[in-house]
Amino acid sequence: MKPDQILFKRLIREYEFLLEDLNDLNEIKSKVDQEFMKHLQEIDDDGILDSSGIESAAAAWDEGKKAEIEKEIEEQDDRDPIFKKLFRSIVVKCHPDKLGTLNTEDQKYYNNLYGDAIDANETINWALLIRTAIKLEIEIPEGAYSKIEEIQADLDKLKAKQESILNSTSWNWYNIKDTNNQDELLKNHLNFLKGFSSI
Repeated sequence: MKPDQILFKRLIREYEFLLEDLNDLNEIKSKVDQEFMKHLQEIDDDGILDSSGIESAAAAWDEGKKAEIEKEIEEQDDRDPIFKKLFRSIVVKCHPDKLGTLNTEDQKYYNNLYGDAIDANETINWALLIRTAIKLEIEIPEGAYSKIEEIQADLDKLKAKQESILNSTSWNWYNIKDTNNQDELLKNHLNFLKGFSSI
């Protein structure tokens, strides 16, 4: 096996691990956020959390993210032919209309892979596309082994998402062992949000 192919396999294994780890972190974060918001609401005597300023700031952020995604989708016409071919091979194998009479568990498995393929296609994510193809036992085209930089970039994006969770206010609050320090962080965060409500 060529060095690039070995590196390729290593990166895909790392991507798989990071993806599973990120899913776990997101699940934990969801529960942490609920608890954080509950405690934040308990000390929100001024109704800052109900403010339209915060809602409009969140809406503006959402619009910005949508614009980024739409720009990436527009650029898809320039996608690599290997990417397009691999995506088509995946969709043919796991499209919900092609699953026939599989049992519920298998249908769920293939539907999840189909969702991953769609996500990979929309975000031009080489690592996710290749990982999905491997799970479906689709042969990886020779040209895909040269996409080391693209796969590394996808890994870096996953790592950034993990860091975002681990550095979030709610995560830090949850991991503080001293109740006084937790309360102080809640107050500081509420004051920070107060700035948005006055915009």
